[in-house]
Amino acid sequence: MRGAKSFLAARFGLGFALAAMLTPSAYAEAMSGDAQIAVVTPLSFIQVDDLHFGSIIASNTAGTVTITTASVRSATNGIIVTGTGHQAARFAGMGTQNQRVRIRITPNSITLTGPGPAMTVDNFIIGPAPTLQQIGASPNYRILPANGIFWFTVGARLSVGASQPAGTYSGTFSATLEYQ
Repeated sequence: MRGAKSFLAARFGLGFALAAMLTPSAYAEAMSGDAQIAVVTPLSFIQVDDLHFGSIIASNTAGTVTITTASVRSATNGIIVTGTGHQAARFAGMGTQNQRVRIRITPNSITLTGPGPAMTVDNFIIGPAPTLQQIGASPNYRILPANGIFWFTVGARLSVGASQPAGTYSGTFSATLEYQ
């Protein structure tokens, strides 16, 4: 079974009022926001967060940027990582307690395209999650929670070219789950 990508986000509007201390007049302003939810049904899964490498400053030497499954970022060969916009991908699903699920990330490497030469993302790794128990060295896992709801993260390595031009680069990978 292949799950469809969905997004889970919630933003709440703030409302506030300011009152003048010396006059009976008051100033009020209202703000609005969006609220969204993705519902996970049995034997399905959703994408909760995208894989983001964040902002980097390329060096005159080719190097790599790695995002671990715990969203820790590191870089090599003079590449400077900056800001806080990086994160591992996160998925959530629902089966039954002790059910087996096979998780695969495909393809093994992807190409990010943008304003400069393409960059490669590879070394995808599925993170350990307290809601899943890996069975051996295979991509098979056992669902642990009594309610069957589980989650997992995905990290990877980005190969950055020497003097990589600035801009936004993007690409797509797939997570495939097979409930057994």
